[in-house]
Amino acid sequence: MRTIRLDQPLLIKFCLISLILAGCAGSPSSKFYQLSSLQNSGTLVTRDTALDHSQIIAIGPVRIPDYLDRPQIVTRSGKNELQLSEFDRWAGPIESDVNRVLVEDISSLLSIEHFSVVRWIPYLESQLPASYRVHVLVDRFEGTLGNSVLLTAQWSVFAGNGSFLVRKESRISGQMQGSSYAALVAAMSDALAKLSRDIAEGITSVLPPEPTRKDFSNEGGSR
Repeated sequence: MRTIRLDQPLLIKFCLISLILAGCAGSPSSKFYQLSSLQNSGTLVTRDTALDHSQIIAIGPVRIPDYLDRPQIVTRSGKNELQLSEFDRWAGPIESDVNRVLVEDISSLLSIEHFSVVRWIPYLESQLPASYRVHVLVDRFEGTLGNSVLLTAQWSVFAGNGSFLVRKESRISGQMQGSSYAALVAAMSDALAKLSRDIAEGITSVLPPEPTRKDFSNEGGSR
């Protein structure tokens, strides 16, 4: 009878490869998420801002804490403890996603006949000067699965010439409708919508009053 002997190094390599393949087959697949805005309709209206006679509001820069600036979704599991999910991730940089949602939400809240809300891009500032610019500094933006979401942010409104107009702080909390990461992202999107309302109100509060029309009805009646 013929005996087949396997080379020991070759046997070890074979076992390692089998373990790796078994681990890959058993590991869960990653899920990717995006924040959503108030613009729920599938139809997007494109306008040429350069030819529009409305005032341009530029949103940016938007800054988020370093601990959130990562692909993994961060949740709070205790007073001083955070958790990073390896299999629940952002589809892109969260700072850019927050900026996008703020632009879309504020654009929905303000009159499109009078305002064009855009993302602030430094190298386009000279070609597309803004009437107002909004700086946003996010201090906290995370939640506890199955519980609530907290968003705290400082934001300031500047005139087109750079002069300071108003500065406020928003502290927003909201309850999650479930314990999944999808419910977490939905609650975070709702919190951004509330922040957008605060900013939209701040913008309208610094607008100059509309000029009153002169009443000519009584002129020329008595001389």
